[in-house]
Amino acid sequence: MQHSHALLLRRLWNSPYLRQSSFYAGLQMVAQMLLGSFQVWALAHYLPRESYGIWGYCGALAAIVSLFTLPGMGQVVTYGAARQYDGVLMAAVRVRLAFGTLTTLSLLGMALAHFLSGEQQAAGLLLLTALFLPAQMALDSMDAFLAGLGNFRALFWRRLLAQGSMALALWIGVSQTSSLLICGAILYGGGLLVSLILFLTLLKHRRNRDLPDDFKGLSQQFSWQSIGSTIGYNMERPLLSFFTTFNEMAAYNLALAAQLPVGMGRLVERILVSRLADRRLGISPAQVLWGMGVLFGLGALGYALLVPLLYLLIPLLLPHYEDAIPLMAILLLQMPSVWATSLGMSWLLAQPQNHLWYHRITWGIVVARILFITIGALSGGIQGVAWSWVLLEGGHALLLLLLCRRLARAPHHP
Repeated sequence: MQHSHALLLRRLWNSPYLRQSSFYAGLQMVAQMLLGSFQVWALAHYLPRESYGIWGYCGALAAIVSLFTLPGMGQVVTYGAARQYDGVLMAAVRVRLAFGTLTTLSLLGMALAHFLSGEQQAAGLLLLTALFLPAQMALDSMDAFLAGLGNFRALFWRRLLAQGSMALALWIGVSQTSSLLICGAILYGGGLLVSLILFLTLLKHRRNRDLPDDFKGLSQQFSWQSIGSTIGYNMERPLLSFFTTFNEMAAYNLALAAQLPVGMGRLVERILVSRLADRRLGISPAQVLWGMGVLFGLGALGYALLVPLLYLLIPLLLPHYEDAIPLMAILLLQMPSVWATSLGMSWLLAQPQNHLWYHRITWGIVVARILFITIGALSGGIQGVAWSWVLLEGGHALLLLLLCRRLARAPHHP
C-alpha cells in the first residue's frame, strides 16, 4: 500500500500538467482569498451595518432563485470538456439563458413584494439583480469549461480580471457613496459586462463543437441536483430573517467570509477532474482514500493557522464586528472535511461507473443540509446554523470515507 502511494506521488510530481495546474490554481487561491477578503472588508467597513445585512439577505434570495439558471450545468460542462466534447459550453449557455428568464421573473416579484412592504433598499437591490444576474451566471459557464480543459492559466487570468475589477470598482463605489444600490449596480451590471467580454475572448479555446450522447440525461441529473443544493446552500439567511434583525445578520454575513478558505479545498476538483477521468491512470479507491486523509490534515493545519489571525485582525480592521469572530471560528471548522470531500466527490464524478454513488450522496447531502439548517436556525439561531454547517460537512466526509473503503475492497477495483 505504501509503495502504491509513493508511486502515485512520483507520478504526480513528474506530471507537467499537475505542476502547471497546481501553480496556477495556487495563484488563483491566493488571489481569490485576498480579493474576496478585500471586497468583504470594503462592504462591511463603508456600508451601514443594517445595509450590509440587507446585502447578504438579498444575495441569498437571489442565489436561491438562481436555481432556475441550472447551476448544475457547470458540472456537465466540466465533465464534457474533460472528455473532449467542447460543444457542451454553448449548449449549456443557451439552456441556462432560456431557463434564466424564470429567475428574472422571480426576482422581479420579490422586488415588488419588498417595495410594497416598505423595504426600499431590498427592493432596489433585488431589481438590479433581476436585470443582470441570470445572464452573468450563464456566461460564467466558461469557468467550468476551462476547468474541464485543464487550462488553469486561462482560468486564473479570467478569475483575476473578473474578481479584481469588481473588487476595485466596489471599493471605489462604496467608499465614495456608502450606497447599497450603487454597490448592486457595480456588482451585477459591471459583473455582466466583464463576464461577457471575457466569455467572447476565451471562446477560441474550443477544440470542437461535439456533444456527448448522454448530454440531455446528464443535464437533467445535475440540474435537478443543483436545485436542492442551491436551496440548501443559501436558505439560512432568508430563514434567519424571521428571527433576527438585519443589523444582527450583518455579523453572520461577515462570518461567511470564512467560507473563502473553506471553499479553496474545492480547487482540488478543478485541478484533478480531467486527470481522474483518464482511465489510463488507474487511480484506485485506496489512493483516493489516502489523498482524502492528506487533504484533511492540510485543512486542519489551515484552521490552526487562521483562527489566531482572526482574533488579531478583526478588532483592527472591523472593530464594530467583533461579534462575528466566534461565528467565523465555528465555520472554519469545516475546512478539513470540505478539503477531503472535494477529492472524493471529484473522483466519483470523473468515473462513469461511480456516477450512481455520486448522485446518491449528492441527494442525501442536499436533504440533510436543508434539515440541518432548518433545525439549527430554529434551535440556536445564527450560532445554530453555523454549527449545522460543521456537522453536515463532517458527516459528508465520513460518508465518503466509508464508501471509498467499501469500493477499495470490491474485486473490480484495482
